[in-house]
Amino acid sequence: MAGLSLKQLLPDFPEVEINKVEYLANLGHSHKEGIHQIPTLAFEDKKLSGMFLTKKKIRRFLEAL
Repeated sequence: MAGLSLKQLLPDFPEVEINKVEYLANLGHSHKEGIHQIPTLAFEDKKLSGMFLTKKKIRRFLEAL
């Protein structure tokens, strides 16, 4: 669900570039970056994670970047 919401929001944020990282294949790197939950959106020291990332929460996160 978060992936679909993010895809729908991206046209409103053309300056945002998305890099998808496969969490399970990169556990060491993910934990080093402070990512312990799927899904997580991260930019520098800012993170948004949770089981239910709503479109509204994702939009607020992107607007705060």
